[in-house]
Amino acid sequence: MVKIGILSDTHITEKRGKLNEQIFDYFCGADLILHAGDMTYQKVLDELNEIAPVIAVKGNNDKLELEMVEIIQISDFKIVLTHGTDFSGNFDKLYEFGRGYNADILITGHTHKIHNEIIGEMLLVNPGSARGRDASIAILNIDEKDKLITDIDINFIKL
Repeated sequence: MVKIGILSDTHITEKRGKLNEQIFDYFCGADLILHAGDMTYQKVLDELNEIAPVIAVKGNNDKLELEMVEIIQISDFKIVLTHGTDFSGNFDKLYEFGRGYNADILITGHTHKIHNEIIGEMLLVNPGSARGRDASIAILNIDEKDKLITDIDINFIKL
């Protein structure tokens, strides 16, 4: 079983905010953490990397040197990670974008709105924003042996 922590839009700066402690609890035991952009501060990635290896993409508020798209292969699943700035929640455009990469799973951020839907053969996930009143993160479990997504769990974290 591969446990993947997913978050986006932390919007942490040197002077404003810090990661919610519950994120560390939820992601404990994760094999990988995916950050879909707008972390805005390197320390966010450093702290998450203490839990598990982190792959992150650049969001529209990031000055960090990151790619706009990352492709992660886990078992038979191709995961495409992007912030989604150009799509602003347009699911048809997101689906076409993901299809262009032959994605099995497309993970985005930007809208700060939770979304978890299968479109065609593709799982589209937006974990929402990991900061603010309605902060949320997601955990994706993949069974490598049986090549199944066994669980997608969107957890609300209370601040």
